[in-house]
Amino acid sequence: MIDDTRCEKALRYLANTDEEAAMLKANVDRTEIKAKAMKAACFLTLSGTIAEREAQSLTNDSVRQAYEAHFKAIQDFQSVANRRALQVLVVDCWRTIQANRRTGNV
Repeated sequence: MIDDTRCEKALRYLANTDEEAAMLKANVDRTEIKAKAMKAACFLTLSGTIAEREAQSLTNDSVRQAYEAHFKAIQDFQSVANRRALQVLVVDCWRTIQANRRTGNV
């Protein structure tokens, strides 16, 4: 059963992680742009067919590291986003329980 204390804890977590979630989402966007820019810059310096240049740019160490940073940023953001989604569910369940109590269903 979800009590008032648990709901309050969920609401506090949501309130305290708004800015963190926004910063992590911005970092996802930032690292994606950086990785794509590095790939494009590498692509322009290579020679060969388009397919060869594409393959070589994707296997470049600095480009791979940029994409790894991007994937880490996604992981960090999703971790907080998932915890926030769970807290929203807790609040929704609490609200349902409260509504049922008011109507005499519990």
